[in-house]
Parts: sequence; C-alpha cells; structure tokens
Amino acid sequence: MKACFLIISLLITMLSHSQMVVVMAKDSKIENLDNQHVANIFLTRTNRFPNGSKAIPIELKNSEIRAIFYEEISGKNPTQLMAYWTTLIFSGKGKPPKGYNNVGALITRLENNPGCISYMSQAQVTDELKVVYRFP
Repeated sequence: MKACFLIISLLITMLSHSQMVVVMAKDSKIENLDNQHVANIFLTRTNRFPNGSKAIPIELKNSEIRAIFYEEISGKNPTQLMAYWTTLIFSGKGKPPKGYNNVGALITRLENNPGCISYMSQAQVTDELKVVYRFP
C-alpha cells in the first residue's frame, strides 16, 4: 500500500515538473534564465536580472506547485523553507516573494509589469506572458 502511494506521488511530481514554467511579461527584455538565476531571484539572493534590471518575484499563495517549485530550485522542503524565510526576515536580509490570492491577479500583475517574474503551470500561461525558464 505504501509503495503504491509512493509511486503515485512520484508520478504526480514528475508530471508537475514537466508542466511548471517561469514566466514574465511578453515585453520584458529578459529572454531566458537558467536554474541558478531563478533560484537566486526567488530566494532573494539577488534582486536583479542578469542584465541589471530589477527583478520582482511574485507567486500564488497556497499554490499546489509552490512546494515543488522551491524543492526544485533550493532542495528545501516546506519546513526547511519556512525556517529559511524566518531567518532572513528576522535578520533583515530578505522576505518571501509577494503572494497573490488568485491566479487572475497574479497574471494581471505579470502582464503589466516587465520586472515581475513568477512560476506557474504551462496551462496557465497567457499570450501576454513569455516563458523564460522550463524545468527539465
């Protein structure tokens, strides 16, 4: 029974990885990013894109792919990620990306601000967004 659950969980995780992308506004000057740039931006190690322009990471609150995204870019599970953010917040060195309650508000913010960057399912990408990173 446990083995069956583990196999199903792994398949769902693999499927989620193949559909998860990092996006920006279509008119952003950023064409693509690598995994390290994405990690540095979302973990607040930098607030700049490789070209020097300001990076504004945003995300959905309580998104089902949030844990998968952070596991992929940082290797941290949700508990470890909470400890990471707590340390940064209390030391004054950073804070998590701004969270939005619904995908519509997130997409509107992305479409209207070329400095914003987020992650989502490939199925949620609109014509006004462009993919700057695809997870392998």
